[in-house]
Amino acid sequence: MKICITRSTKYSYSETFIRDQIAGFAKVSDVYPIHSGRYPERKEDGSLLGPKLFWFLHKAFKIILGRNNYFSNYGVEKFLKENEIDVVLSNYGTSGAHMVSVCKSLKIPLLVIFHGHDATDRKLLKEYKGKYRKLFEYAAYLIVVSKDMKKKLIALGADPKKIHVIPCGVDVLKFTPSKNKIRDKNFLAVGRFAPKKAPLFTLQAFYKVLQKYPEATLTMVGKKQGLFNECEAFVNKLGIQKSVIFTGVLGQTEIGELINKSFAFVQHSVTAPNGDMEGTPVSIMEASACGLPIISTFHGGIQDAVIHEKTGFLVDEMDVDKMANYMIYFCENHKQANNLGLKGCEHIKENYNQVTQLQKIYKLAKESF
Repeated sequence: MKICITRSTKYSYSETFIRDQIAGFAKVSDVYPIHSGRYPERKEDGSLLGPKLFWFLHKAFKIILGRNNYFSNYGVEKFLKENEIDVVLSNYGTSGAHMVSVCKSLKIPLLVIFHGHDATDRKLLKEYKGKYRKLFEYAAYLIVVSKDMKKKLIALGADPKKIHVIPCGVDVLKFTPSKNKIRDKNFLAVGRFAPKKAPLFTLQAFYKVLQKYPEATLTMVGKKQGLFNECEAFVNKLGIQKSVIFTGVLGQTEIGELINKSFAFVQHSVTAPNGDMEGTPVSIMEASACGLPIISTFHGGIQDAVIHEKTGFLVDEMDVDKMANYMIYFCENHKQANNLGLKGCEHIKENYNQVTQLQKIYKLAKESF
């Protein structure tokens, strides 16, 4: 099977799951990744899919003609033809929507994975209403990363029979519990400083923990953009710079090392003002696979990946007090925290093994043509 995999960017630090997807498929198929923009423009080596003149015209006229026009379709169609692609797998509904016309003209099956904002951002959904209707009609399968997201696609008009819930999964050979678990009160948060990650709520909860346990620490991993300045200002205002560590972007290996030095994982995800929601956060699954107990919210796929009171604790969105109470509870009950973490590890191995998840997508791809 020859499969073309599309994604919006070639290297996005927060999209390790897509890189793992491409690597996983490459073990069993001929993979032809393309990237850049909602409508892919470049091959894996960075070269344009079509002649430079066509891409210049595409850029110049897309405001008038829309992203799907002769200039943009030409390069993608030529690439798919030349490589005799059997099936296209698009990451994000927006990219999938722009692949419909080409796939339809070439009679190539199209699978689309919705990851989060592409199924929840109100402005985007309004913009793509017509395109999504065509996508839902043509796509062989629609893959979502949480049960909650399946409901949202159905509400948008997608056929339930086409939708399959397949979260990204975790490399359980890479992310495993440490035999030398650190017992200090080191909390960890990993993720972009985005509204739906609500990092300020996590900080507010942690500040309440500090009132009782001043030796506690919170390490926050993520690119210093978005709400980062507000978070840094909050920390500076309260004078807790020694208790909160902002690391910036880290690689998977470095994050794995941090997880093994941490006590518990915290993330206060919420529905953003624009409607944007989480899918199933990979960072939560990775931390749980390493045996960390999780404290998060009843939000999106988190409530599937974390079983409340069995593998961690979940609180209602914006309930900072309850989140703080659970963090304090972990500080005072290390044995219980450890037990929850170990049960979480088993839950991830059984239900979110990356190899198994990729096999499910591969099976759908094979069935589509």
